[in-house]
Amino acid sequence: MLLLALLLCSPQPISLADAFARASQANPDVAAARLTVHVAEAGIESAGQLANPIVSGSYGPDAPTWIGTVDVKLPVLGQRGTAVAAAERERDTARAEVATRELTVQAAVRRAYFALAAAQVQAQFAAEATARSKELEQMSSKKFETGTAPRLEVEQAAVTRRQAEQDQIDREAAASTAQVELAKLLGTESELFAQDPLLPVPQAPPLVQLLDRAAQHPEVQTFRRQQDAALARAQRERAALRPLPDVGVAFQGGEPAGVIHDPTQPTIGLRYTLAFELPILSWNRGRISAEEAQATVASTQATAAEQRLRNEIRAARARLEAASKRARAYAEELVPAALRLLEMARTGYQLGRAPLYSVLQAQGEVSAARIKGVDAANEAQKAFADLEEAAGETF
Repeated sequence: MLLLALLLCSPQPISLADAFARASQANPDVAAARLTVHVAEAGIESAGQLANPIVSGSYGPDAPTWIGTVDVKLPVLGQRGTAVAAAERERDTARAEVATRELTVQAAVRRAYFALAAAQVQAQFAAEATARSKELEQMSSKKFETGTAPRLEVEQAAVTRRQAEQDQIDREAAASTAQVELAKLLGTESELFAQDPLLPVPQAPPLVQLLDRAAQHPEVQTFRRQQDAALARAQRERAALRPLPDVGVAFQGGEPAGVIHDPTQPTIGLRYTLAFELPILSWNRGRISAEEAQATVASTQATAAEQRLRNEIRAARARLEAASKRARAYAEELVPAALRLLEMARTGYQLGRAPLYSVLQAQGEVSAARIKGVDAANEAQKAFADLEEAAGETF
């Protein structure tokens, strides 16, 4: 039972690929955006439906004593076709908005995932720093007891140990916060553990290739689909000006009371009517102009979005290259060098050949180098997410 409880309470390991898959299935924003497509598809069905016929009847003492009519409006002069086309463009807009939302969420998942990975590493480094500080405090206490170190060094080591413990607490709290942020994006409340390493950062395509993708970005395509939808609605309003045939059939019969029926005359009479709504008082110019203006706005927004995305691609690519180089430098050179210096300082202090200050300084340099290295790797992953979001697709 104890083992089962520990397994249930321990964070659940998750890879970046699994995080993407979970977000695609369970992210609330993506799910809501997909529902709008179903709404738009229902709008297509609604636009294609014909109006229900109107049935009426009357009865009175005069001839004919009863009259029944059936009227139906027939949008056969383009009204129904343009309404369906406008609804289809609305559906295309909804689909483009879903693609935009999916891209935004995926970039957010990458940022949150590696923010958690960075927080986990920082917490691990803080725990190691706490352990080293405790060992140093014990070492200084033994040296003080043998008379080879002053009381001041014992107090300095104790202060350093307490600072390391507090930093460890802060780092663990930051990791817990990062867990919550990732869980929200994945639509879960489970505690998660990022198992993919911060490095290496994936290789991005050439800049020219990235810039060429800006025109096909989902955000740009959303504005283009909005432009198409506005133009289709304007066409629908133009078609509304065409006469709408109203076809009617009237059935009438019966004779007043006291009147002898003539067997040579038909019992039931039929009368056909055809009516049109004449566009005399309204030409829909206001609605047509509004939709045309909306199309112009969407076209302008698409052009502006494409230009902005191209600039964002350049900026994200530059940040990616700089952060990747900085992260590699810390991982391959600066952190190993700081660890070697720390080992030399600890050995020298233990042998009485180096002061405590040199060990404390070396420990601080190791912590600083590790923090900067992790921050650089996390910044590179964030820049990669920004680059994917700006380019409009994953690499």
